[in-house]
Amino acid sequence: MKFLILTFLSLVALSYGSGCQQPSLKLTRFPGCPADPGSGWRSLQPVTKQQCAMLCAKQSWCAALSLDAASTADGIGQLGVCRLFTAETALLGWNSSCVGQSGLASSDRLSSFQTEYLAARNVTHKRVHIPNNSVKIFAAFLQHQPTVSSLIGCVAKCSELPACRGIVFNSSNCSLLTDYPLCRWFEQPPNTSELAVYEFHTVGTQQCFETVNLRVSDALSFDRLWAEYKTGFGTYHGNYFAGLEWLHARTSAQPSSNRFRVDLLYWNDTYIYAYYLNVLILAESTNYTVSEFTFEPARGLHQDLFVGNNFQFQTRDRGLSTCSNGLNCAQRYQPQWHKCCHNSGPFGKYFNYPTALNVPAADRARGIVWASNAPNNITDGHYYSFKQLEILMLT
Repeated sequence: MKFLILTFLSLVALSYGSGCQQPSLKLTRFPGCPADPGSGWRSLQPVTKQQCAMLCAKQSWCAALSLDAASTADGIGQLGVCRLFTAETALLGWNSSCVGQSGLASSDRLSSFQTEYLAARNVTHKRVHIPNNSVKIFAAFLQHQPTVSSLIGCVAKCSELPACRGIVFNSSNCSLLTDYPLCRWFEQPPNTSELAVYEFHTVGTQQCFETVNLRVSDALSFDRLWAEYKTGFGTYHGNYFAGLEWLHARTSAQPSSNRFRVDLLYWNDTYIYAYYLNVLILAESTNYTVSEFTFEPARGLHQDLFVGNNFQFQTRDRGLSTCSNGLNCAQRYQPQWHKCCHNSGPFGKYFNYPTALNVPAADRARGIVWASNAPNNITDGHYYSFKQLEILMLT
């Protein structure tokens, strides 16, 4: 907003003009000072705090004011240069760390502006419940903003960062989430108290990553037949698979614009991930052949999920083997989109620590493997079974 510099006579006329009842505005102490004092309107001559407040009340855009002392007069008659500020300047351009300084602000006008500002940026408050199996993942995408202490300032920071999908804001602590949240975080898992709860705000989008496949313990066997892999099984917040038919329906609906993420957690809690774009899973009549996908590297995870295009899904009771010896890899190892045979094991047997660090020879390639990402001390990546794996699809 371009401010006009009013003369002292103009200000006096506004303050004492016609004798009509002067407008009132409830003002409260506003700690700090404007980061850029020149961003506000200023009077040319010293005025009292009461006169400055009256002038702010007369201007619908004014939400905060400061009075720079210009004389040593005491009490309400103290004179100073009056500066008026918009709500945007007060909320986004105010330095709350100015020691011993403060202005006055209208909480009603600030609140009204904030409501409009948040609505214009499609900001929605949602509480998130982060279970233990997501703490490392959640933290990996948070960028703390130590200089930001207000909700609206946190949203403004998010709007400046293209990768920001939401904010965590609690009291005066602001962090930006640089990828979409997981849909399951918005639901409190039943019968569990192992949660960290955060005040989360989506910014500009309501999208989230839907869990497709989750492996966190040995509580559920994934050695199952075709019928169950078709429809899905397990517990959404625990060990879970959404189903091949679900994957076919979702990828077919948007074959050239879908986005998957694979999260992998080592036993030392190191976290790696990568993306798969434009995945297309064909119908059951093709044994849910993976027809297309594009791998997008991100944080260390290698392309081991699929051995290539045009490979069918196999279970112990169904699926076409491509091995020259006719071996059904699902019978010997685990269900998967096999070639002959596989480099990853999202549907493998879950091994607990410390066995998972180097499984017995008889269990080679049967675990939650990701061969190209096994630790360096493992000569054959099929012997290391990971602590946690999750496959997600953006919805």
